[in-house]
Amino acid sequence: MNPAFKSRLLQAANTFGTPLYAYDWQTIQQQLERLRTAFGEARLFYAMKANPSLGILKRLSALGVGFEAVSGGELERAVIAGATGNEIVLNGPGKLNADYQRAREIGAYLILDNKLEGTRAASHAFGTQVLIRVNPGLTVSTHDHLATGNASSKFGVALHEVPEAVSNAERAGLEVIGLQMHIGSSITDPHDYTDALECMAALANQIGSRRVFDMGGGFGLDFDLAPLAELAWDAARAFGASELWVEPGRWLVAESGVLLTTVLERKSTARSFAVVDAGMTELIRPMMYGATHPVESLSADARDNAPRETVTLDIAGPACESGDILAKDATLPDPQAGDVLAIGVAGAYGSSMSSHYLTRPRPAEVLLDGETWVPLRRRETLAELLLAETDL
Repeated sequence: MNPAFKSRLLQAANTFGTPLYAYDWQTIQQQLERLRTAFGEARLFYAMKANPSLGILKRLSALGVGFEAVSGGELERAVIAGATGNEIVLNGPGKLNADYQRAREIGAYLILDNKLEGTRAASHAFGTQVLIRVNPGLTVSTHDHLATGNASSKFGVALHEVPEAVSNAERAGLEVIGLQMHIGSSITDPHDYTDALECMAALANQIGSRRVFDMGGGFGLDFDLAPLAELAWDAARAFGASELWVEPGRWLVAESGVLLTTVLERKSTARSFAVVDAGMTELIRPMMYGATHPVESLSADARDNAPRETVTLDIAGPACESGDILAKDATLPDPQAGDVLAIGVAGAYGSSMSSHYLTRPRPAEVLLDGETWVPLRRRETLAELLLAETDL
């Protein structure tokens, strides 16, 4: 965590309250520079589902980053953020007819997810430039919920059906400019990409030269990017592609963000707990994926003259769910009621996957841009949450 950012977090909690999502723009910029250094002239399309905050999207757009959208709502966010049509790709299974129409209106690219999709897409977006998403059918070293490139996944077109998918799309009146893959998220084993990219390159003999090769994203936070970029460019050259596209999501924003939460109480059963005011409604990843997030106390030094005893305990959210545990066996200075904790690596799939479960209003979001805390989203009120039911 950026030390300058960390030093300002307690101030943010005191100013904006908790739970609170706080992001560091400097960290995002540094990650972006690392990507551009590794991948060179590749076009970057940020997978905005990781964190679709308009304040972040507008800043990325100003730096020349495009967007990968996977819904009509995300498509509109990209437009509001300032992206033009050729800076947006619309991906995902089960697109609505209205999504195709809107993509055509703004000139966005489409990524087709099954071999017959071209017919429906062309009936609403005739002439659009498209890519075919390929499922290489590999075993991917990540959580089952995050693996999208294995044979049983709902995503993409099987290798042996790719030529048929290309033909179907072209006959329907779409321009197939290339292939796309995305084998999963939080991937740590380089061999997963090596195998997938080899499978993709082998398709060149079946479908011929194409302008674009899109390698997707999903690489883990500690992934060595330079060798991966070299493999991706090799795959692109196999198609004679002049453009390599990359779709970073969590990698770009995860480490920029924290979820700030206040300790409400301590309790013990067979285990020890610090119960806090954030939980699964604000950060679902630990419950859904078994994900681990670092936890730090921001208050221990600020509130005490002498160091506290270090304890190991679980950080529990307030939901009436046994799985509402943000961190297990966290080692911290003994947490006291009123302490502020920072749940780290929460810049991705925190706010974007938050929910109204238990009729909980969503938290505020703020961004440290230089020396200034910039509000990105105000704290939702209970009245706003209930409006769609009360204003009938």
